[in-house]
Amino acid sequence: MEQMNQRQPNPRRRKKTKMEIFKEAYLPTIILGFAVVLILVFIIGSLSRLNNQPGQPEQLITEPTEDPVLVQQKQEVEQLLQQAEKLANEYEFQQAVAVLDSFTGDKSVFPELAYKRGEYAQQASQMVTWSDPSQIVNLSFHGLIADPQKAFANQSYGTSYNKNFVTITEFKQILDQLYDNGYVLVSLDDIFSVETDGSGNTTCQAKSLQLPLGRKPLVLTQTNLNYYTYMDNSGFASRLTVDDSGKLACQMVDAEGNTVTGDYDLVPILESFIAEHPDFSYKGARAVLAVTGYDGIFGYRTNPSVKTSKGEAYYNEQVADAKKLVETLRQTGYEIACYTYNNVAYGKVSNQEIQYDLNAWVAEVTPILGQTDILVFAQNSDIGAYSGSKFNTLHNAGFRRYLDFGSGRSGAQIGENFISFQRLMVTGSAMAHTSTSFTGLFDATEILDSQRGSVPR
Repeated sequence: MEQMNQRQPNPRRRKKTKMEIFKEAYLPTIILGFAVVLILVFIIGSLSRLNNQPGQPEQLITEPTEDPVLVQQKQEVEQLLQQAEKLANEYEFQQAVAVLDSFTGDKSVFPELAYKRGEYAQQASQMVTWSDPSQIVNLSFHGLIADPQKAFANQSYGTSYNKNFVTITEFKQILDQLYDNGYVLVSLDDIFSVETDGSGNTTCQAKSLQLPLGRKPLVLTQTNLNYYTYMDNSGFASRLTVDDSGKLACQMVDAEGNTVTGDYDLVPILESFIAEHPDFSYKGARAVLAVTGYDGIFGYRTNPSVKTSKGEAYYNEQVADAKKLVETLRQTGYEIACYTYNNVAYGKVSNQEIQYDLNAWVAEVTPILGQTDILVFAQNSDIGAYSGSKFNTLHNAGFRRYLDFGSGRSGAQIGENFISFQRLMVTGSAMAHTSTSFTGLFDATEILDSQRGSVPR
């Protein structure tokens, strides 16, 4: 009986499978988790759409801003580097170092400061002193030919243009070769000192300048920069001016008869070259520009005879425009000189004739140009000795620096109250027949314009 009363196993009851256990134990949890994920995705998507609505910021979390002190220092460093580079381009290496040293912030944050300072300091230690002006070349040009075909074909003056003038293509190549050969443009003020005391006594001396090893000083002079009326429509520029952008430029009548503005003579070509090669100019030096007065200056008809032919209003306008140009030239760094009033060979005329010529200069040109102490002797004719009546006349007129035409490549003479500095003329004839005069400066035979044909001596 006891055995009969024991509970017998239910034949219908069986063990659960693993799948059944999984469904009962884990499936609800998985479903719940999946639902939570869907809810989160929905919420995030809604927030994203909200953030992208017009007028709403694209991000809820803003990026951290840069330290304002560091931003200010970066700007200061950039300005200092620019100032130092400008000084270095003008060979003021010690001043460039001083500019970089003026930064008071943490220099370790800006390694470019130390790098550029080291570069400028090294260049400053390798400077070479030039103290003898007689070793400095003064290249001299007349007006440049802009249209060689028209100039050389001119029936009246074509032969003279071929012999005495340089084309703009030739001049550009000359600048390129001068730069490649290590020459640096300097001014007369860089190499000569002229001081006058309270009693009117003048003292003239040579000055020293320093250039990096391998660089050599050079002076440029342009004469007869008047754009004479007889040269109109002959392949030359007709006026020196300032264009709409404030840049020095030239006006010219082209082959079609249109007045165009551009780089058609030495001044604007030189400006463009220095803009591309700022280290070609020592402390902003430019050229010496010498003018006469009998047919106006720089292409402006400022001679009094214009009052009769075109009226006083026209004359006054020409004078006003010429004064504005002169101011721009001086501010840019050009030195302006007298080439006599009537293009007179002072060495071949009497002292009385010199006085007459200078009286016209003082009356008609000085009010426009202002005073100048630079005289460039016209027609390759100087007064010989810097003493006697002719010299006294020139000295009394205020001239102290005289640019003459010598037989050699360079030369200078410094007296107690005068300076004589020799010019080396660059002409078509000189390049074709005495090319060795320019050896080391530029290769005259290489750049000679093929349009010249046979060049007269």
